[in-house]
Amino acid sequence: MLALALEATTAFGLKDVEIRTGDVALFNALIDALELYPVWRRRLIKDFNRKVSLTDDIEQLTLSTAPGRNEYEGVLAALAGSDRKAALALVTDLMSIAGTTNVGGRTVAEIADRFLEQSTLKAGALPRDAVATIKRFLSISGDPDDAVAQLRALASDAKLNLTAAIDQLESRVGFMAARGIDIRKARFSTAFGRGLDYYTGFEFELHAKGNGSEPLVAGGRYDGLMSQLGSANPIPAVGFSVWIEAMTRHGKAAGRGATQ
Repeated sequence: MLALALEATTAFGLKDVEIRTGDVALFNALIDALELYPVWRRRLIKDFNRKVSLTDDIEQLTLSTAPGRNEYEGVLAALAGSDRKAALALVTDLMSIAGTTNVGGRTVAEIADRFLEQSTLKAGALPRDAVATIKRFLSISGDPDDAVAQLRALASDAKLNLTAAIDQLESRVGFMAARGIDIRKARFSTAFGRGLDYYTGFEFELHAKGNGSEPLVAGGRYDGLMSQLGSANPIPAVGFSVWIEAMTRHGKAAGRGATQ
């Protein structure tokens, strides 16, 4: 798909584009390996997928919860140490007793998630060693081969099993090179994401040189898309979108530059 996307830019007269790549599966593998509370895992992955300021949220989660009484203290105490299934069951029972199915527009599941998050945060802050590892992970960027080496070093230093995810990244880099993609022109960043939560692995954007925000082509692997649209089972999917107007505009600019 990346090679095909590059062919699309070439068809519009754009031969020198920036290749930005990332892999949300790597971040998910890191969070899983850190064995964080499920609430922290969901919150961090949600931040990553939706391009919320992940660094700011990590800092917030690192701070100890201020003392003080919560009006739902009893519920929070009952949820301490629970998983999402148990939290949902408890909140469902409580709301059934109260004779309501939502509060302020929130569903039972959303309310259960919120209570579980508050309960977890009351139990203590995000471990600082985990924070340091996440920050080191998110700082890795540059040449894909160098990124692989840095990721293996991080996994070794932190004693985390990220082998399968890193091997997949390294294998993909090899396939890209075999397909004729100049790896030296590709930039990989562990913090790169498309900002859409149905992506499940490799993600990429192609940009005109010097254009920081507007992609020409963008896509990747999104095995979660069909599930969000109603499929009972995940369906493997990969592809990309093309911004025709942007391609046309930058293609014309490149053409003018070539004739000057």
